[in-house]
Amino acid sequence: MSSTLEMIFVELKQLEFFLAACECGSLGKAADRLYTTQPNVSKVIASLEHELGKPLFERTSRGLKLTDYGKSIYQYADNIFKNVELITHSSRVRHPETLSVSTYPSHVLASVLVNLYQRDPTRIIEHRQDTVEGITNHVARGISELGILYVSQKQRMIFQHIIAHKNLEFVTLGVREACIYVGPHNPLFYGKDSISLKEVYQLRFIRGLSDYFSMEHHLKQVSMGAIDSEKLHPAVYTNSEHFTMEMLRCTDLAELGIDVNPPALPQPPSSHLRCLRIEGEEANLILGYVVTKEHVLSDIANELVEGMREQMDASQYP
Repeated sequence: MSSTLEMIFVELKQLEFFLAACECGSLGKAADRLYTTQPNVSKVIASLEHELGKPLFERTSRGLKLTDYGKSIYQYADNIFKNVELITHSSRVRHPETLSVSTYPSHVLASVLVNLYQRDPTRIIEHRQDTVEGITNHVARGISELGILYVSQKQRMIFQHIIAHKNLEFVTLGVREACIYVGPHNPLFYGKDSISLKEVYQLRFIRGLSDYFSMEHHLKQVSMGAIDSEKLHPAVYTNSEHFTMEMLRCTDLAELGIDVNPPALPQPPSSHLRCLRIEGEEANLILGYVVTKEHVLSDIANELVEGMREQMDASQYP
């Protein structure tokens, strides 16, 4: 076993006595610093040497002298106690309130996060975008406290079965329909409120990266084949919401999304997006969040969830 691994099994008390003996140069002076007796210091250090299997000191007429092995152990011990001091200090430091969340790319959630930050700029927000698999893995591994996503009603049982193996649960925030988002540079459809299936196939799309629970897969599941994702015309694949928004604002590309309109934010009129209902479709999607089972949300995570609920309630009304 290497010295580093051996040190894991050594008690901090033994290391403390060893360091004191090294720095004081004698067992007597070490005992005075540690408010104990010289025999006790000698006993503890002897126990440490026995566990490590090698002598740490040479006893000379001038006091204690570290062996070559003892010098290497001194470096390990000194580093351990420096880290212990850092840990002790960090427990006394007030850390800013932090929210860690993983989501699908979503301009709706981005708006809610902006509002959350504006209410208290001292907060730290860690936001990650990913596929459903990535989101659930982040939560299961403790990288994110919660993950916000949507699944189709027909996929919900499969989804819950999958996440149960990761010790996760899904909490519903609401049900919304799938829709088409277009920007002001799509003159054929920007002024409309809805779009037909035939017109959907005329559009060119920004699509997410491959994901079993992707929007395209949702439409196949919930539409009973009415929308054939194979007939859609993708032009860009990305998981970047920023890139998606720029493409929607500046080109005639469209995006499949969920019908939750974002709150009004200061934007030039040319940047506004239109949400088009898909005529004849009942592509109902369940928006919610995943957390580890029996997890109690932090205050800031609860604020985020309530902000999403408020936004969904507000989006039901003109």
